Amino acid sequence: MERFMESLGKDRRLAERHAVKTPLRLRIRKSEVNEQKVESENVSRRGVFFTTDLQLNEGAVLDLLLEMPEEITGVRAAQWICMGHVVRVVPGEAGTGPRGIGVEFDFYVVSHAAKAQWASGPGIRGPVRPTFDNSQALMNVDMARRLGKPSGTT
Repeated sequence: MERFMESLGKDRRLAERHAVKTPLRLRIRKSEVNEQKVESENVSRRGVFFTTDLQLNEGAVLDLLLEMPEEITGVRAAQWICMGHVVRVVPGEAGTGPRGIGVEFDFYVVSHAAKAQWASGPGIRGPVRPTFDNSQALMNVDMARRLGKPSGTT
């Protein structure tokens, strides 16, 4: 038990960190600050660490957009749209310069879209709404439902 407690005291992370540099786009919730582009120092399935000149404090809520590499998740790389909060702030050298920011992900949506983009999702920008490439198909399904017919038999 003592060895377990010693190992727990050294590193309490629940997910392995990977020293991966990947571009991040971030927005500060309830702030007028524009979207910022930064680069991660390390990433895990539960959070990210990066440096920035932004004056962020512990507890600040952020929206992040990043491409999560395959080496971290074990599945093909995908865009992660995340909401998280700052859990660690490391001051820059001599109190100036970029600060290290540790963010724990509270929520994320995985997208395999070809281009990284902010999208609607619960807790991000609103509820997820399905999209249909063919609006006629949507009207047919709605009409069938109203008439009590199985879909596809309008």
